[in-house]
Amino acid sequence: MAVSQAEIVAAMSEPAFYHPAPQEVERRETHASTVFLAGDRAYKVKKPVRFDFLDYSTAVRRRRMCEEEVAVNRRLAPHIYVGVRSIVASGDGFALASPERADALDYAVEMRRFDEAGTLASRLARHAVEPAQMREVGALLAAFHARAEVVGRGDPRPRVKRTSDENFANLLELAGPEREGDVCSAQRFTDAFLVRRRDVFLERAEAGLIRDGHGDLRAEHVLLEDPIQIVDCVEFDPALRRTDVASDLAFLVMDLRRLGAGSLVGDLLDGYREGGGVPGDEGLLAFYAAQRAWVRAKVALLPAGTSDQAGALLDLGNRLAWRARQPLMLILCGLSGSGKSHLAEHLAARSGFAAISSDIERKRLARAEAGSGMYTAEFNARTYSELGRLAAAELERTGVAIVDATFRSAEDRRVFRQAAGDAFSAARFVECLAPTAVRMSRVEQRQHRRDASDATPSIAGAQVFEELAEVSASRHLPLRTDRPGASSASDIERWLDSPAG
Repeated sequence: MAVSQAEIVAAMSEPAFYHPAPQEVERRETHASTVFLAGDRAYKVKKPVRFDFLDYSTAVRRRRMCEEEVAVNRRLAPHIYVGVRSIVASGDGFALASPERADALDYAVEMRRFDEAGTLASRLARHAVEPAQMREVGALLAAFHARAEVVGRGDPRPRVKRTSDENFANLLELAGPEREGDVCSAQRFTDAFLVRRRDVFLERAEAGLIRDGHGDLRAEHVLLEDPIQIVDCVEFDPALRRTDVASDLAFLVMDLRRLGAGSLVGDLLDGYREGGGVPGDEGLLAFYAAQRAWVRAKVALLPAGTSDQAGALLDLGNRLAWRARQPLMLILCGLSGSGKSHLAEHLAARSGFAAISSDIERKRLARAEAGSGMYTAEFNARTYSELGRLAAAELERTGVAIVDATFRSAEDRRVFRQAAGDAFSAARFVECLAPTAVRMSRVEQRQHRRDASDATPSIAGAQVFEELAEVSASRHLPLRTDRPGASSASDIERWLDSPAG
């Protein structure tokens, strides 16, 4: 019988298709499936589509994927997944039947319907998630990963690179030329991290942490019920869920940050560790979370997605990449008007980390002391000492510190280094350079608007920058900053991800 899936979808959209008939049927569409919510049941029919990462193009393939979906999802949601049903001709229409029917036209996954208001995503939107609940989710995932099959102990990096390369190739094609630079930066960061953290990847593989996990740990798939259950495990490509447990967990880390719930990430990880899980360090988790964000960006550009969603996910991936570069103390230095403060603002927006400004801290200290003479040698030393203390504290708290100050004398840098202590080992200096005419013009313009800097053209013109002789070449980037902040930021990222950075 020649029947289009469109006819089946139309039939399943009507209450009369089901027994007993519900009052209404709600239909949901994704790029790969159609879901029918009917009474206390939900039925998922896979669309006859084929993408680079997914193949539902034949009825035989769709049946196999339905069976796989039920099998892998019963590991974390045994009460949700009922089984597979075939769809057969019946009279003038269609009906559900056992999956073994030889006359099956298509197939559906049958599930018990759950209250979507109880998903983690929904509760986050209502600000109704407690830290203790996230710790429970973490403990559940640790137990799940502990019993999951070990699927390899060899070097996982070639597969990670193949997967990421394919994703970036798709993003370059889908995202368009306006985001080409971001995609290339993401790929460059990925390649550099895989080389730089080689030992970590190998150690985790040898420890048996490459396992058959979930593969799509999004907040909308976590049901904060009693008991907590997690649905929609990836079935169409086992390779997407057979990965480091840190990569599996990082999907949820990424989604919490995407939804503005980054404060709950620590609770999730605490629960995971308390449950015996080994998530890896913050840099590794951020690396995998960035990869997940970029995969989601690609999916958002497929049919049923939006470019706005994709753009936000690309930006999130970039912020996560900055987290993965930790520990990092990035010092933007240079003469007044060289553009360091503007660049600091740009980097703060791009990375998600606030910049520490000498101009702001100098004035704050002056207010606290209710004195004058902010630019005496003594007060200057107190300012740079405070900058060092703040940078060390920020590095300890977040793993990344961005500092904006002239650092024009070796004495300023010595005081800062002494105050920063051991944290200074993570310091990288970007020396901002601009032609004198550009610097003077910038300083002049600042006189006409409210600005934290007190530098006048005469002060800026008299400044001299003492050579950064005490800083090794590998930790020092001279950078032209008389150009757009995006270009300078891209050069900084390229430097940080280079072997010498």
